Amino acid sequence: MNRGPDDRSGPDHTADEFDEIVAGWRREGEVPAWPREDRPPTEAHTPSTPAPPVPSASDAEPGPSAEGDPHADHFVPPEPPPLPRIGPPAAVGITLLGLGLTLVLSPAVVGVSEVYGLPLGLVSLAAGLGWLVLRLWPGPPNDRDADDDGAIL
Repeated sequence: MNRGPDDRSGPDHTADEFDEIVAGWRREGEVPAWPREDRPPTEAHTPSTPAPPVPSASDAEPGPSAEGDPHADHFVPPEPPPLPRIGPPAAVGITLLGLGLTLVLSPAVVGVSEVYGLPLGLVSLAAGLGWLVLRLWPGPPNDRDADDDGAIL
């Protein structure tokens, strides 16, 4: 019978391989021992050198601010920076988008008939979107980069 890599019916050798790797590290030098919760330590799993004692949570002394403040152990993030102001070019694009939406949805608010409201609104939406997208285009290079012809050989 052919067994695939996901067939788990056979014995599990990964635990034995792991124990061999850890035993090799222990022969080379000191390895910290961490308590295992799933099984008690046995002869095969105890380190050859004594492990330093690990302090428990009850041994820790509370700090001076932890006694009265219930939020002392919680992280309080700093205030976020303020939102940047909208510049005049962005305001023009947003205004064109708002005008276009108004003309498409209810042209009577602006005083335009419905016949002309849809085409004018679509043109205004396209202009506002184009205005905002074209602002993302990189500008001309700086003056110091203008005379740069690339690598000099």
